[in-house]
Amino acid sequence: MRELDRVRVLRPVAGDDDLTVPEGATGTVVAIYADGEAFEVEFTDPVDTLATVDAAALRLVERAAR
Repeated sequence: MRELDRVRVLRPVAGDDDLTVPEGATGTVVAIYADGEAFEVEFTDPVDTLATVDAAALRLVERAAR
């Protein structure tokens, strides 16, 4: 996955501000950590938060246009 790709979480994850992002929520990759082992993802619906998510907990929904 690359920055600005749209992704879906495969399980609930904790957001940076103690909000829980539910399974199935979609967001946008805004940073890549440890050569793609984890990603910072911005979510806006159903919660507005950033979350650091392991790669195994994400599925690509849509590639960002380059």
